[in-house]
Amino acid sequence: MKVVDLIISGCKVYFKGELVEASIAIDSGKIVKVGKECTMPPSIKKLSFPGKIAIPGVIDVHVHLRDQDLSYKETFETGTMAAAVGGVTTVLDMPNNKPVTDSAEALVKRMNLAVGRIYVNVGFYSAFPRELAEVKDIVSAGAVGFKLNLSRQIGSLDVDDDIAIKKAFLEVKKFGIPVSIHAEDRSIVSKFEEEFKNICVGDFSAFLRSHPPVAEVKAIERVVTIARDVGVKVHFAHVSTSDGLAVISKNKLYASCEVTPHHLYLTYNAIDKFGGFAVMEPPLRSEADVKALWNGLVSGVVDLIASDHAPHTIEEKSSTDVWRIRPGIPGLETMLPLMLTAFSNGRISLGKLVELMCEAPARIFNLKGKGRIEAGFDADIVIVDLDREQVIDPSSFKSKAKYSPFEGFKVVGVPIATFV
Repeated sequence: MKVVDLIISGCKVYFKGELVEASIAIDSGKIVKVGKECTMPPSIKKLSFPGKIAIPGVIDVHVHLRDQDLSYKETFETGTMAAAVGGVTTVLDMPNNKPVTDSAEALVKRMNLAVGRIYVNVGFYSAFPRELAEVKDIVSAGAVGFKLNLSRQIGSLDVDDDIAIKKAFLEVKKFGIPVSIHAEDRSIVSKFEEEFKNICVGDFSAFLRSHPPVAEVKAIERVVTIARDVGVKVHFAHVSTSDGLAVISKNKLYASCEVTPHHLYLTYNAIDKFGGFAVMEPPLRSEADVKALWNGLVSGVVDLIASDHAPHTIEEKSSTDVWRIRPGIPGLETMLPLMLTAFSNGRISLGKLVELMCEAPARIFNLKGKGRIEAGFDADIVIVDLDREQVIDPSSFKSKAKYSPFEGFKVVGVPIATFV
């Protein structure tokens, strides 16, 4: 019998929809067998995790790793180390970098810069190029998807031009590659921002009012209409409102969606305590919106959980002028513990957690060999201690962004080992 590299034993394994007493044989980065310990092949190394559980490595489809000219915020090393500590074995990196990733050349350069500097699997989005004929080259270069931000233009596609967006969707449809949408209507957001900027410099509520729920709803309705016309399915990032989710619910043939832990756990009242450290786009919403998002998880309207890990410096988050604060928070190290806490509290089942954080991301973003602990799949595995309690302490983050609106929050259930 062939000697394999590693046997993981002693724990329960989430296998084909249930927790079973089993061991996992791994060789050359692949799972070769899941079964009783007595049936395992000989191995070079063996690790035992009694009393713990093994789940598939978490896939985070919404991550800003920064690097390049934004290395002062985050690097490939610090971002992917944060992912590994957080039980995230695959991250998909957004294109709003400096320089923007919006061409095959820019994509290849970024991918090459990451070589030898990452601790987990990394896939890369692209923004849409100036010439849509270049989409083919970007896909060939290895892009996992395209990102379209409707609140501000990133890349060359005019986000106010429905015809241009339709042409972009038609081009992407040829290759069956996902498009992730930041759904906030630019005309609404920019109108309110201009209105409030000169009169509400330090008023955090003005920031919230400049990103009203209707901005999300209008953007979702607009994109769904175009997607239906083209016959393509799009993915909505960080949905934050009950009304936005309701539109998606009626159009699941043309839309999948994600929610973030911060939109599930926090309301806009968090800004009173954390100020700029709770500023993100889309912003935190009402208690009613939070309730609707949780209901969406249970009902299946929400397809997956993503962190929207968006690190900035302390200085960029600390301005007394709300309009100078950079929106976004780190999330790679808090996402899984927060969702394990939801499991501990009975809000979601373990099966639902694995579906939202492992299986659905792999399926929607065409990540072959990811999302399951089964023979033939990549050996991306997280060992979790469901009983361990921990207080979130941003000073211990591996990310450069050592702040969080979850500071001091007690979680129940943490990742203790990550295999990639």
